[in-house]
Amino acid sequence: MNWEEVGAIGQVLGSVAVFMTLGYLAVQVRHARMETRRSTSYVRTSSSSQQQMAFALDERWARIWTRANVGLGTPIPPFMTELIRLTGVTTEEAASLLFGLHAQWEAHFHTIEYIGELSSEERAQVDGMLRGMLTSRLYRTYYDHHRSAFNRRAVRYIDSLMAEPNSTSKQPSS
Repeated sequence: MNWEEVGAIGQVLGSVAVFMTLGYLAVQVRHARMETRRSTSYVRTSSSSQQQMAFALDERWARIWTRANVGLGTPIPPFMTELIRLTGVTTEEAASLLFGLHAQWEAHFHTIEYIGELSSEERAQVDGMLRGMLTSRLYRTYYDHHRSAFNRRAVRYIDSLMAEPNSTSKQPSS
């Protein structure tokens, strides 16, 4: 084998190494994009949930929000109207519940968005929690009233979860 043949083999191996490096970099860029998207989604959801929960816990906010909306002629959301009618809570209390439920569901929808990345044990815990929540008439009423505004994939996931028998998502024993 002469030096020209060795050089040619070296060039071929160098080209292969460059293509492998480019492929690796493409995978890394894709992964970094996905992580950025996930992180941005988490920050947005977390911030919104915290704000909604702060509104839910601040009686003044609920009172001001209610008075302003009524004063401006904004109809009371159907969920709040049904809650007031069925339970006798005040409009302000219904507004606080609405904000609190918004905050909780936003966090759950973020989890559902990445449910495929959870371990089977974590997924079973999330499924069990969702099932438990939706056996509560309050959570179910909220879900039913707002489902058209929710992320479609999350609604499909929850609906299919609720259609399954409970035995398919057993919680791990302690």
